[in-house]
Amino acid sequence: MRRYKAVILFTMVLILTFSGIVLSGYWKDRTNVKKIEVTGNMTLSKEEIFDFAKLNDSLVLSNSLSLEMIETRIAKHPNIKSVNAVRENGTIKISISEKTPFALVTNGKNAFLVDDALNLYNLKKENNNIDLPVVSGLSQELEISYLSKNDLRNLKIAQYIISKAIKIDRILYNFISEINFSDSNGITLYTSEDVTPVYLLDYGSLHYKIKGTAAVKEIDINDAGFRKTVDEKLLYFNSFLKQVIVYKSRFSFAYVDLRYKDIVVVKNNKFSTID
Repeated sequence: MRRYKAVILFTMVLILTFSGIVLSGYWKDRTNVKKIEVTGNMTLSKEEIFDFAKLNDSLVLSNSLSLEMIETRIAKHPNIKSVNAVRENGTIKISISEKTPFALVTNGKNAFLVDDALNLYNLKKENNNIDLPVVSGLSQELEISYLSKNDLRNLKIAQYIISKAIKIDRILYNFISEINFSDSNGITLYTSEDVTPVYLLDYGSLHYKIKGTAAVKEIDINDAGFRKTVDEKLLYFNSFLKQVIVYKSRFSFAYVDLRYKDIVVVKNNKFSTID
């Protein structure tokens, strides 16, 4: 009986030992990182991402950094919108989502891309042929890490103009090459066809009453009245584009003025007309 119990005990020890060795090898194989995959990056190379994040293959393969630490370092890159890192069978898979720009912004000194969240980031050589509207006339203080109150206001207005133009007609959107804020009294657009200035609106035309006295409204794209005015001007411009501009040759107009109510004032190379 004792010999029988000893055999059973010895067999159980062997089974447990063997299982421990197998599981240890399996766990080691799963925890040892042998490969790194980076996907989703369109304009950024893996080397650029790792260089910014102070990462390298040896550091990641050593398992000295958690997945959360890898994500945190990479997510700080100004061109990256989101990052997700997972470990699968000895491979660390890093999925990148880059920011999507809606315009190129410039103050005449620096140029950046701007995304839907109004984050500025550097224009890379891969973006040189990007076809986006330009937002110009911003302050000289404009930097990736700094947006003045006026610059932020103007970027919000430009974002609204671009999104509204897309909703009205893609042709209208494609016809707008630049949105300029250099004139503190209003907004000027420039056409993609021949860089014709289009005076969109005059801030002085926006009024409200204070105890019977007319005053200029604070310029805020969140104001329903201001948005309505922008909508009307873009609709006028779209109508004029389809009814008049498409039938004219390039450089026919010196300017197009939409600042007046219910009319479009046009100056061509010879004389002024009112449509």
